[in-house]
Amino acid sequence: MRAAATLGLTLAALALAGAALAATHDPKAPRTRRSAADTRRADSILLVRSDFAAGWTAAPKQEAPPCKSEPDESKLVRTAHADRTFLFKGGVAQVGSDVVAFATIGQARTDWRLSTLAATRTCLVETLRTEFGKGVKVVVRSAVALPAPKLGERALHYRLVYDLKGVQTLRGVTELIGVNTGRISVVLHSFSLGAPLPASALTALSKVLARRLVAASGGI
Repeated sequence: MRAAATLGLTLAALALAGAALAATHDPKAPRTRRSAADTRRADSILLVRSDFAAGWTAAPKQEAPPCKSEPDESKLVRTAHADRTFLFKGGVAQVGSDVVAFATIGQARTDWRLSTLAATRTCLVETLRTEFGKGVKVVVRSAVALPAPKLGERALHYRLVYDLKGVQTLRGVTELIGVNTGRISVVLHSFSLGAPLPASALTALSKVLARRLVAASGGI
């Protein structure tokens, strides 16, 4: 079984499962038609090191492998994508943000409708099984939609709790807090070992992202 720090790095990508973001060469992913203006907007929304207390450091860039079970979004057009993740004490916990801009409001809403709890759960389990192989059993303990903070035009909050059973058993908790305004969607994603991260901390960071989303969305 992998060490906890390595597990945290792996799950940095898994936390994004079902949240409208896809890995390279994914035939179901939205097409990319990059806009310089939208890329600047997306970058301006991301969490930065100063948003965190001491002990958090930037994580290496990683991508989740594509999920066979993910919805087909190949007809949508993505004009910007930015992401950044931070680790606490080598990976025992992590928090990151992902920002996606779509070509139209309608496409952003289509993506939002497809980002269901069921899709998130299925993709997370599939990715975990692919990553760890037959030697590790994945057992989902709970997958729930929690009351979402009233931020942006739309908001969601998913929490997934699961066990990875190998030589030892590790309990993982992944949370996704999504906010959408206009063409832009933002996802705060977190991973922790054992227990969820404090709700107050996740709510505070979500509010930071929502404020930046409103500022970046002006006039588009």
